[in-house]
Amino acid sequence: MAYVYRQSGSQYFTAAFRTPAGQWMRRTTKLTKESEALRLAFLWEGAGATLALETPTGAQIDKVVREVWERWSGKRLELTPVRTFMGDWIERMRTSRAAKTTERYRKVIDDFLEHLGVRADLDIRAISTAEAQKFIDGQTASGLSGTTIGLNAKILRACFNAAVRAGAIEKNPAGMLDTPEAVHEEREPFGLAELNALLAAAKGTDWETAVLLGAFAGLRLGDAVTLKWDSVDLASKMLVFVPQKTRRKKRELRVPIHPRLYAHLNALASKERAQRSPLLCPSFAGRIIGGRAGLSAEFMGIMEKAGVDAKRTAERAGVGHAFSKKSFHSLRYFFVSGMANKGVASDVRRKLAGHADEKMTARYSHLEDRTLRAAVAKLPGGGRSK
Repeated sequence: MAYVYRQSGSQYFTAAFRTPAGQWMRRTTKLTKESEALRLAFLWEGAGATLALETPTGAQIDKVVREVWERWSGKRLELTPVRTFMGDWIERMRTSRAAKTTERYRKVIDDFLEHLGVRADLDIRAISTAEAQKFIDGQTASGLSGTTIGLNAKILRACFNAAVRAGAIEKNPAGMLDTPEAVHEEREPFGLAELNALLAAAKGTDWETAVLLGAFAGLRLGDAVTLKWDSVDLASKMLVFVPQKTRRKKRELRVPIHPRLYAHLNALASKERAQRSPLLCPSFAGRIIGGRAGLSAEFMGIMEKAGVDAKRTAERAGVGHAFSKKSFHSLRYFFVSGMANKGVASDVRRKLAGHADEKMTARYSHLEDRTLRAAVAKLPGGGRSK
């Protein structure tokens, strides 16, 4: 039977207990009270004896240690079911993230809980790295892109990090997951002829306004279709609004109104419908962005009518996901790339587009060949080699 003793010169009691193989082990308890040290010694001995009866798993070890501890301490250790913690975490996200972002997080968490099955009702400490990796491996096998899987792993990691901070677990099981290499599929900007074709196809509808806002102010679709007249200052020719994507940071964006956009907005402001609705695009009120019946899909119809090729890639096997190199977001690329091709400084482009870093601005700036040639031509030694 386990016992404790105090070595000469030490304030802590040492525990002596037998292993399942019958060997004596000694380990300091780091405790100064004999009764508490003895309880810990029994805990170590009891846990070892119980686990020797079967092949232990991480969850079983956790269960045995908890039961032995509760037996000898008289205190109950509260459990944190995976499903409960992750559900609460998603609800907290609602207060600090945009609705679209929260739903993206929720989808990953729901998929992970479905992957766990009945184990989702176990204590969160029962989840191992191998289990989290199996979830990621399953997504890879399903044909999801490396970019999507990488983001899913990041979301899962963030949730478990919250559990670490809350003291529910000691180590993040999703901290070191292996994910496939991300291959970024780049959007392409519309050319000026394509833009004019789109505007002709959208003439007289709210899509005309949305297209102009995307091309000449760099607005994302969600911002374009929800922009209000109180964000439009025709007197100073300035748009002032907070983008949905960065709304939680409350970072106001100020974009000068391009002459082509100004002419349209000025004419629109004099119409009766502008007095009836606070929105520039009132027919889009309440509409969702994604989905087969969403505004993104409807814009694809405008592109088809205009004869603009979306450059749609083939669907991935088993997933049904395809990527269009040209979409409404290509108007934003037109905005940033157009400034880059005219030599507008990167920091100015970044400020106008509301980008947080240089890398994102660079991704949007598709420089034309003539711009690249002009840049190379400026290098010294342009004369004929001797």
